[in-house]
Amino acid sequence: MAKTFLSEVLGAPRPGESGKTMVLDRLAQPLDDLLGLVGPYADIAKIGWGLPFLVEEKALVARVRTYRHHGISVSNGGTLLEICVSKGKETAALGRLAGAGFDTVELSEGVIDIPWRVKKAVADFAHSRGFMLCVEVGRKNPKNQLSLEETASRVEQSLDLDPSLVIIEGRETGRSVGIYDGEGKVKWDWVTRLEETSRPQKLLFEAPMETQQTELIMHIGPQVNLGNVDLRSIGALETQRRGLRGDTFGVLPGSKKVSGGPGAKFLYFVVSAHGPIDQSRLVRLTGLNRRTVQASLKSLLDQGVITETLDPGDLRRRVYSSRG
Repeated sequence: MAKTFLSEVLGAPRPGESGKTMVLDRLAQPLDDLLGLVGPYADIAKIGWGLPFLVEEKALVARVRTYRHHGISVSNGGTLLEICVSKGKETAALGRLAGAGFDTVELSEGVIDIPWRVKKAVADFAHSRGFMLCVEVGRKNPKNQLSLEETASRVEQSLDLDPSLVIIEGRETGRSVGIYDGEGKVKWDWVTRLEETSRPQKLLFEAPMETQQTELIMHIGPQVNLGNVDLRSIGALETQRRGLRGDTFGVLPGSKKVSGGPGAKFLYFVVSAHGPIDQSRLVRLTGLNRRTVQASLKSLLDQGVITETLDPGDLRRRVYSSRG
């Protein structure tokens, strides 16, 4: 990566420090100028929905070539392949995508169920071409959602296809689907359960809202894989990952390694960013229940990464701070 204005002051990012970023391309323009600035911080571009059907072939090929020139892989949207599967045209569609320069295949079941033999054929196509394979889990209709256990089970089944990433459906709205409630707030019990899969580093959470991106970075760390990121938000997301914004100021490269479950790690980042802070405010900020907050605080105190003191303004209350 090229030298940046502050790289001598803050240092260059270390390999593996940031998770993958998948952007959602709505055919915004001008593309080349934007990628010239922030292209190094995007990994995959998804040309969403059925948009490749709407664009003249020469223009689509040129757009894909622009991404590839900037080192960004290009994926279809899962819905496009679902439509092709429903018409028995998936093999022809995959060939056309490959011919246009796509190097990532997304396989989803957001609308229809896909037989295992078809899933295996799509996976074999991707692997034989050296493509990335992304398998998306989740339903698009808010009224027809999978349960948490169904979602976890499908994530584990998807790993049998040897994907590069398993995407957790979040749609472009980030509401009432997957790990999000009707207001777009993260359901942390879902995140914790899904992180318990055998290879959590393969998970990518679609997170179209910047508040969702911030919370997932604070909860899991800057290495979390995030998708459905607006093209215009690539740079903003990278500042979140690196702690270059007030929201994630406590999530910095080289910060303390905290052991324990996701709850403890999340609490550590929140205390680092917002401390001194008391239990009640921690419950409100994180959405975790009080028992989980209390258990996580005890773990962090035992590890010596936070301190507990009396609040000078109210000696009946205890507040928590990071040791730095």
